Amino acid sequence: MVFIYRKAPFLKTENMFKHWKIILFSTGMTLYILGLFTNVVADPDLWGYLAFGRLFWESKHFPYHDVFSYIPTKELWVYHEWLTGVIFYPVYKWTGETGLQLLRYAIILMTVGLVFFTAEKRGSKPIPTIIILFLTVNALTYGYSPVRAQVFTYLFFSLSIYILERCKKEQTFTLLWWLLPVHLIWCNVHGGFLAGLGIICLYAIGEGLTGNRFLPYVRILIFSALVTLINPYGVYYWIYMFQAVGMPRPDILEWMSIPMALTAGKYFGPGILFIAIFLISFLLMIRYQKRSATDILVLIVTAYLGFKHIRHSILFFLIFGVYMPVVFSDFLHTLGHDIEKMKRPPWLLKSLSTALILVFTFLIGSSFSKFIVSSSFDLRVPSPYYPAGAMEWIKNHHWKGNVLPNFDWGEFIIWECYPDCRVAMDGRFETVYKEDDHREYFDFLMGRNDWGRFLNKYPHGMVLIRSSSKTDALMRSHPDWQLVYEDTGCSLFLPKMKGSAR
Repeated sequence: MVFIYRKAPFLKTENMFKHWKIILFSTGMTLYILGLFTNVVADPDLWGYLAFGRLFWESKHFPYHDVFSYIPTKELWVYHEWLTGVIFYPVYKWTGETGLQLLRYAIILMTVGLVFFTAEKRGSKPIPTIIILFLTVNALTYGYSPVRAQVFTYLFFSLSIYILERCKKEQTFTLLWWLLPVHLIWCNVHGGFLAGLGIICLYAIGEGLTGNRFLPYVRILIFSALVTLINPYGVYYWIYMFQAVGMPRPDILEWMSIPMALTAGKYFGPGILFIAIFLISFLLMIRYQKRSATDILVLIVTAYLGFKHIRHSILFFLIFGVYMPVVFSDFLHTLGHDIEKMKRPPWLLKSLSTALILVFTFLIGSSFSKFIVSSSFDLRVPSPYYPAGAMEWIKNHHWKGNVLPNFDWGEFIIWECYPDCRVAMDGRFETVYKEDDHREYFDFLMGRNDWGRFLNKYPHGMVLIRSSSKTDALMRSHPDWQLVYEDTGCSLFLPKMKGSAR
């Protein structure tokens, strides 16, 4: 027995206690995350992935040309999320909503796990890591609506940071080659792979400024960029990416800047949280004695991207979760020395630790109870978020034809009604439609001047828009259209001749 005890260090009391702490922390954090990320309202983009996946698996050829719209579209449909659709469709077909939600939860847990392990690799202490991690996961929640291709970008971004940090700390640059398969998969599931190339570039610049080896990062950046050419579209993928990156999207909420979103009363919680976490990062970095050019550069660039487009703030939050624990550890260490100098009673720190444990226990319990109570593996399309009543009207009346929809409903109509119905515009946006049509469509949707141009330009058979909107009021007074269905969320219009026939 003594021999076994000596040969198995995990059986020693101190190691067993350490392992139990890891198990308890991992279990608690998992339960907390499951509750925190419980969301059953399907994201509008999900239906676009599933529609592409169905088309891919059921057709004999790769879908290079759009078939879902009736207005003129781009000659080549470069769908940067094509592999997401190819993966999601069979998962949904064979396991239903539960399978997609399980996949989402697994990706979230892997992403948070990578953030934790990377922070630990940088030398953070457990308690500061846990505190920062709780802040991080709360900030991440709005980026994980069920179920979007962005979850792959957040996972691969975190994995890239983990690999880069290991190489930086251990100076083992052969690990960088793992970034090639990462980018090969990443570029085919989501266009966010540009963030991966960008982070490699920032590490190369940062290490060069610090006087460390930077050529291995430059080399892997070149090879990672080249490997992204392995996709169904070849070099045309990059042509599309160059066009898409600089394209303005003023009418799409998640592409707003933080000030614009707050002014419009949108994303108030994430916007305020971004500002708070940015200020925390800034104040902690000022006090930190071991800050490096790489860390500062990455923080500044990701903070700028998050400030410019609220959808990119998730990347900054992930960096916060990776970088700040070691900085916070240093802050607490300094604070501990100051408390000792002030000769505070020893029970004070123990009381604070106990209070912290109780707070975390309460948070974990309340969060997981939400997961248990709600149907956490459902995917719902509730009204007024979706036009559920109008879709029922369309099916009951066996209506077929062209639909001019609200932007967020286009992909849902594609999934539910194709090939009986085609749409004028949907969330695939710049991947399919021409820029002139974007502008005219949103002029119509927002009821701006010349709003009728898009309405008169194409052969729309139906208009399905949000009720109580400016365009809804304009359509109600239009001489050639009549309202045939309405509820609290949507209004459905048909040309007067067709409407009277029904």
